[in-house]
Amino acid sequence: MKQYSYVSPRSRAQRTLELLEIGCRERLPWNAARKSEDEEPIRTEARVQVTDAVREWDYGEYEGLTSRQIREMRDARGEGPWDIWRDGCPGGESPTDVIARLDAVIAEIRDKYHKPCLDGCGDEGKGDVLVVAHGHILRAFAMRWTGKPLTETALILEAGGVGTLSYEHHNIEEPAIILGGAFVVDS
Repeated sequence: MKQYSYVSPRSRAQRTLELLEIGCRERLPWNAARKSEDEEPIRTEARVQVTDAVREWDYGEYEGLTSRQIREMRDARGEGPWDIWRDGCPGGESPTDVIARLDAVIAEIRDKYHKPCLDGCGDEGKGDVLVVAHGHILRAFAMRWTGKPLTETALILEAGGVGTLSYEHHNIEEPAIILGGAFVVDS
């Protein structure tokens, strides 16, 4: 089975992928060496690509602040209400910036990995893609996957949560989100 992983360059996302223990044949790009096969059995031929395409939203001046702190700061300045999905972050990324970044990686995933499989390659599992990233960017990713504007986001992703993005009727023109799946990692 061929699989592919896109991972944020931030160490917390890379650590999350390590904790999944998917057992890649190749060493992880941020590690000097692969664990021995005794420590980590090989379970996948997955290729891991570290990419800025799925890094967290650039919060600019709001980096390190909670939403509540941002709202209080804006209120004190008389700047009015704030919503990251509508307003973005001063000195950081706007929703338009995030959309451009995510739409490009989504198009790459569809063209390189999904379209060939949905066009009848018949290779079960070929084209599975794992994206390991961060809360806001993954919520935005899911919205853009389904073609929705970020201002319509009503999705919440729990820390360590797993979402499955797929297609209705195995049709690349009908992107969908699979609800109700369960995922458990042995501890």
